[in-house]
Amino acid sequence: MSARNNMNNALASAIREVFSYISRFKGQLFILKIEDTLLDNPAFPVLIRDIAQLHSVGIKILIVPGTRNSIDRQLGAYGLEAVFKHGIRLTSKDALPLTEQASLGVAQHILSHLTANGINGIQGNWVQARSLGVMDGTDYMYTGKIERIEKNLIEKLLHEGFIPILPPIGWNKLGHAYNISSTELATELCHYFTVGKLFFIGEEGGIKTEGLIRGKLTKKLELADHGLISALDIEQATEILGLNPQLPFAQRDYLANAIKACRTGIKRVHLLSGITQGSILQEVFSSRGNGTMVYANEYWNLRSATIDDIPDMLRIMQSYVEQGYLISRSQEDIEAKLGDYVVYAVDNAIHGCGALHAYENHSFEIAAIAVGANYKDAGVGEAVVTFLMEKAKKMKAKKVFLLTTQTSDWFYTLGFKDGSVEDLPPSKKELYNKVRNSKVMVISV
Repeated sequence: MSARNNMNNALASAIREVFSYISRFKGQLFILKIEDTLLDNPAFPVLIRDIAQLHSVGIKILIVPGTRNSIDRQLGAYGLEAVFKHGIRLTSKDALPLTEQASLGVAQHILSHLTANGINGIQGNWVQARSLGVMDGTDYMYTGKIERIEKNLIEKLLHEGFIPILPPIGWNKLGHAYNISSTELATELCHYFTVGKLFFIGEEGGIKTEGLIRGKLTKKLELADHGLISALDIEQATEILGLNPQLPFAQRDYLANAIKACRTGIKRVHLLSGITQGSILQEVFSSRGNGTMVYANEYWNLRSATIDDIPDMLRIMQSYVEQGYLISRSQEDIEAKLGDYVVYAVDNAIHGCGALHAYENHSFEIAAIAVGANYKDAGVGEAVVTFLMEKAKKMKAKKVFLLTTQTSDWFYTLGFKDGSVEDLPPSKKELYNKVRNSKVMVISV
């Protein structure tokens, strides 16, 4: 009976986790670059079905097909050689119509699978491009560079429930076509839209540690299944690129573009296998996926508080105190525990703050979470709490708790659960204000 209860509890926890991620990502835009090497794989229909399920729960999807394999095959059928320079295809006048045909064919293949799953996909010529021209003595002919993307039209289609498919073909103002990089297109879209996640989906997926040269930043890496690196921040990804010129072109291209995307504001880029069934659902709806995630260091605006920060911290806290969310603190109160406080600063302006107080029995309290009015929807509060949780882990915490009167729903989304006064360490329990009657929330570390 105990084993069955444990299994039921694990299932319930997994379901709760899925619902929390659905709530978080609903309405967000995911950009998916899907390699054409997957089209003939038996797992491809399953991948499209999973994408359809993402769409059905309110996640907006935009697809960029990878077309390199299809173009090579089409050129070969007509006796033309595929020529590359620094990883970029040289597209001749004779190759251009075959390149267009292959690219549009891949888009149509994806479109037909979406239709089979009851999803309205649509493809169009929404990319304006110009010729790469001659670089370092090499004429790239009809290979182009992205100039502009028809953002408003694509946004309208997304709003109406379509999944737009953008084949890597661009047109200039005179209607002449150019072959463009699908990876570059997927990354460039991140400049035009607010993107929740960018996926590069191929056969291999993530970066393997086997044969990988590691440096100072990458000596210790979190690993997923099959020896894959689970996660890299952009500094680690840059180090991997610099030390490992032997990496396959596709992985180097993905890493370079993942770094670029993160620097435009994307928080998460995923290198994922399209062969492993359920991989995209696992990556989206669980805390541990099975590919390699490249992420922007979301803590770069966070630092320890100084005495000079206290007036701004008190200013930000004041509205929370007036609403009864926080207890009142004085300058002397904060000064006395200044080392516990962190601030979220942009260009030296303070937009958020929080504290981590240590107690006996390896218990820590998260307190004084406050965010400036103009930054409440920018993820600052979540970044502060996550940063403090990481700090608690480094300090060997066993339990993190907090007291709240009106913000329990928000803390639920961050993984905290209902607790009781009995969960407080003895010294905090003695100081508990029964009149205020704050809710106790806890999370195990």
